[in-house]
Amino acid sequence: MRNSILIRAAFFLVLSIAFGGLQAQSGVKDQVVSALGSGNASALAKYMVANVDMTLPVASDYYSNAQAEQILRKFFDEHPPKGLTIEHEGTNRTGDSYYIGKMPTSNGDFRVTFFLKKSDAGFLVKQLRIETSKGER
Repeated sequence: MRNSILIRAAFFLVLSIAFGGLQAQSGVKDQVVSALGSGNASALAKYMVANVDMTLPVASDYYSNAQAEQILRKFFDEHPPKGLTIEHEGTNRTGDSYYIGKMPTSNGDFRVTFFLKKSDAGFLVKQLRIETSKGER
């Protein structure tokens, strides 16, 4: 009887830890989507790793958080977003979550992909791609 209670308690503990991690990840995802959709580079930078892999139509490299923020600010000034809709999400082989969406702007639509990686500080964007939509080239 006592073993049964301990097994149930351990099961619920593991379940609550896993569910808490999913909620934290979902919260970061929502903040990143909001920042991208509103063109808020400084809010987005708060959720990036120290050196983010970033691809934009005009630049592609690993950038420090501060550099990425400046590049994104310039991009958003030239292409003011009108929101971001996530169309697909999943998990890759390394356990990172990815999100793919469409971001309409004043100057055409863009395909946005970002990867969230779990770190000591929580979930952070390790890679961000903003590419011209195929129909917009």
